[in-house]
Parts: sequence; C-alpha cells; structure tokens
Amino acid sequence: MTLEKIFNQENSIYETWRLCNADHGDLPAIEYFGNQITYKEMDEIIDVYARAFMAMLPDTTRSVTVSLLALPSAAFVFYALNKIGVRVNYVSHTVMSSDPKKYLETNDTEILVLLDIFFPSVSEGIKTTALKNIVVVSLADYVDKIADYVSAPIRALLKEATAVPKIKAALPQVNVLSLDDFLSIGRQSTETVPSRYTKGDSAVVLYTGGSTGIPKGVEKTNEEFLSLARVYNQNGDLDHKRGDRFLVVVPPNHPTGLVHNVIMPGFYGVTMVFQPIYDKTTFVSDLYHTKATFAIAAPSHYATFPLSDLPDGSLPHLRWAYCGGEPVSEEMARNVNKTMVRLGVQNPYLVVAYGMSEVGPVVFLTRHAPELLNKVGPPMRGALARIVDDNGHEVGNNVLGNIQLKTPCIMKGYYKQPELTKAFFTEDGYAKTLDMGICDDNGNYDILGRADDWVIGPDGSKVYLFYIERVVYKDTAVLECEVVGLEINGRKTPVVHIVLQPNFQGRKEEVIVRVHKLCQEFLTPNQMPQGYKIRDAFGTSPISQKRDLKTLALEYDGYFVVDGETVQSVNFQRGSIRSQAS
Repeated sequence: MTLEKIFNQENSIYETWRLCNADHGDLPAIEYFGNQITYKEMDEIIDVYARAFMAMLPDTTRSVTVSLLALPSAAFVFYALNKIGVRVNYVSHTVMSSDPKKYLETNDTEILVLLDIFFPSVSEGIKTTALKNIVVVSLADYVDKIADYVSAPIRALLKEATAVPKIKAALPQVNVLSLDDFLSIGRQSTETVPSRYTKGDSAVVLYTGGSTGIPKGVEKTNEEFLSLARVYNQNGDLDHKRGDRFLVVVPPNHPTGLVHNVIMPGFYGVTMVFQPIYDKTTFVSDLYHTKATFAIAAPSHYATFPLSDLPDGSLPHLRWAYCGGEPVSEEMARNVNKTMVRLGVQNPYLVVAYGMSEVGPVVFLTRHAPELLNKVGPPMRGALARIVDDNGHEVGNNVLGNIQLKTPCIMKGYYKQPELTKAFFTEDGYAKTLDMGICDDNGNYDILGRADDWVIGPDGSKVYLFYIERVVYKDTAVLECEVVGLEINGRKTPVVHIVLQPNFQGRKEEVIVRVHKLCQEFLTPNQMPQGYKIRDAFGTSPISQKRDLKTLALEYDGYFVVDGETVQSVNFQRGSIRSQAS
C-alpha cells in the first residue's frame, strides 16, 4: 500500500505508523547512544506500554501528562497512548514547575510520566495536586552499551542511580513506579492491545509559549496530524527515505520535536537517533559522530558551524540541515553555508523553515533555493499565507505586515480556552500568527520578528527591534544578538545585547564602535539604540526554554555608549537616561 493511500485512510497516528512500516520491521527505528531498536521491536514495546497504561488507566477519557527529553520512552509513550485512544499532554518540566497544580489538574491527569532529573523542580508543586501515579523514566533506560563518541560527563550521568526511592519518600501519597515496575505491569499479559480510534478525538495537547508568551495548550486531533503528513507527502517536502538517520535533539514536549522528530520520521521508516543531553557547542560533532542524514535545530545551534574544527569533507552523509524557531540573519546563513560547503554537506545551505504549533510546525520549507539565504520561501502546496496591515487588510508585495496562515492541520483549539481560540482565528479561518514579515515579488516570504517587538521612537513612531538586530548581525564579530526595549524615563528605549564570536573575545570596545557605526549607516536617528552590552551567553526562559527576553528587559547595568571613537561604560536606570560612568 502506498503512503498516499495510507495517509488518506481514517486511522489513528499509531495505526498509520504501523501500516507504513508493516513490511519493514527489521529496519532500525531508534538508536540511542549506539543501542538500536527495530520497527518490529518498537511495536512490541509499544504493546507493553499500552497494556500497562490500560491496567493503570481503565477510564480512557482521562489523560496522561508527559514531561521527558528526547528519549526512546518518549516515542513509546506517545504511540502506546495514541493506540489506546488516550490524550497525551506534553508539558516541559520548566512549564510545569511554574504551576504543577494548573498543568496537572486542568488536564484531568491521573498519571504523570516524568524524567527523574526533573523531579526536584516540580516536587513541591505536585504535593498540592490530586495526582495518583508517577512513572519515573531515567536517562539510563534502554542503554545497554554506550557508543565510543559519548563524552565522559554523559557517561557519568547515565550511570547515576534512578531517583525513584527519593521520589517515593517525598510523595508517600502517590504511587511511584520506576520504568521497570511500570513495564512489568504490561508484561503480565501477552495479548495484543486493540487500537481505539474515534474521529475527532484529541490526540495531544501541547503547552508551548514563545520567549515572552504564556503556554496556552494547543489541542490537536489525529486527523490534523495526518493531514499534515498528506501535505508533506504530496509536496515531497520531507525527502525522507528508509534507512535515513534523523538526529533527534528537540524533545517531543515541543511541537517541532513531536511532529518532525518522532511522528514524521516514523511514517517514512527513518532511524530516529535520540540525543537527549546535548550542548549546542557539540552540535556539529554530534552530526559527525551519529552520521545523521537530517537534523532540525535552532539558529543558535547552527551559528556554531563556522566555529567547527572538523576536517574538510567531514559531513558527506548530511543531506539536509533544517533550521527554525526564530529569524535568521543573512550573515549567519551565509557563514553557515560556507562551512557546510567545506564540510561536504550534500545540500550545503541552511534550510530556514517557519510555522507554528497551532497550524503546523512547518508551513514554509524551501529546500531547493539556496539563493534565498535567510528567507523561508513560498508556503507549501496545500497551505495558504498572506500579509495584512493592523486593520486586517491585505498589503502588496514588499510591504511589512502581519503574517496569517491557513493549513489543513489547524488546531482544534486552545484546550479549555474557547475565547482565546476564537480570538486566534479570522472570520475566514486564517490564523493570526502575531509574526511580522514581507513577501517579495516572487512569492518568497521573509520572517522578520514578532508583531509586538517594537518601541516608540523619539518622534512618536514605531521602531521595530528586529530591524536593529539585522543591522547588528552585519558585523562578523557578532555570534548572537538580541535587541530589547529598556524602560528609561517612562519610555522603552532600544538597547543591544551581543555575544561575541570566540576570536573576538577581549575586543569588545572595538566591536561596539564597529556596531555603532553600522547602526548609524543603516538606521535612522529615530531607530538608533541607546546602549550596547557584551555578554557571555543568553539565559533561557524558565517557561519556554527560549531566550529569556523578560529578564533582558530588566538589566540596567553593564552597558556601553559610543561618542565618536570613545566607548564609555555606563549603568542605566529608570529615572534618567544614564547614571554616572561605572
């Protein structure tokens, strides 16, 4: 049976996955630190998980909440629950730690599947809930042997004992099970669990939020996920082949991680190479050691490509390098592409994708246009996009405006938030992305930034901060940049935060003068930043795990201002433009 016929049938995600791989059970489905599990073995493991969940959760109208990294168990849990028709709530531990009672009880959860190292951040909050069961997963689960390339710190972490006894002592009112205890329940019976599927039922709720947003609970059905698969298959936009190797670095708690690192590769018989603990500074070497054919990661990870010391031609196995999550500058894309040519990547250019969890993690995916650099290209066939002004009227080409999208996989809604759901959609069914962009004369979209990413300039007009960021990125010394509005004298004023390339460490005053001159050349006086700050790295939001813009907007010390060729160190404060030089 062809993939097109399989995708057009009315089935659950699990049943579609099973049909796609019915004749390919001996192919490796998962690789984890060198350990392999075939598709046939994976299906058998899914059955064990499903039987255990059925025994613990006879009422399948209740849900299971999952908080895991990119682990084999994350895939097994998803497919097992989908097979028996139970909704999965994906909540990252950082989201849950902000209010465990909210994220567990709102979702009618009786079972929490939790990574052991997350427990300290959620333990106190769980005590206030009516949670009945916790299944504790460890990084050491499914690791029989460890690949040679695994670093010493990770080896040590994998050997640490599970935290189950400690969790049991801290939560005596909760039934706490190790993964082995949980699986022993499923092994008590050898019967195959029949699939349960009802059209229109929810498959998942994904709690996602941007750098400053609040997670809202995006609810999706089986049909919405499969409609996305149909779009990809008809467009040929994934270019997945059986035997390909997909480096999984984004956890299923995130929409991109669930769709593109678990569900879609499984449909195409791809080997998912799980890498749950990884540092962006090792990203290029991870691609080398795992022999990945594909990867999806954030721009900050690809920004490390030019820093790689791998020999020329080291990545001939890498076919496509996908990037998303935030806008990409031309300078960064150009530098990454140059490095990919040196490393022998088959298609040596960064594929900048764009979408959102509500309408599909990827709506734009242009793999055959390296000349676009940082642009996302046209929407995929089957998806619609338009740019409108603040009043909802469509604008012409090359005009900045608000991006709206319409796809077959638009969400069912924000879970238990009908008013928020209603406000998200236009009357004709488009989604309000709250992102700003431009469409050129050839139909190629350029995603610039968030619609609320602006301050009021001295002349009273809007100053979009992403324009300033694009200018700053023109300097080759800049590795990462973020421009935020700092409240000074009752008005938000743009200030620039910069992380330097390694070879420019110790030259911050020189770089600040260069960046300031670039801003004078490409920006109007109304757009000029009022200060520059050099930092070692960007912190991440405890909610979204993206750059923490809220914290940046509260930093008033450690800036520099430029007067001609002179750089002065200053601290800002709310009451005046600057304080005495530090």
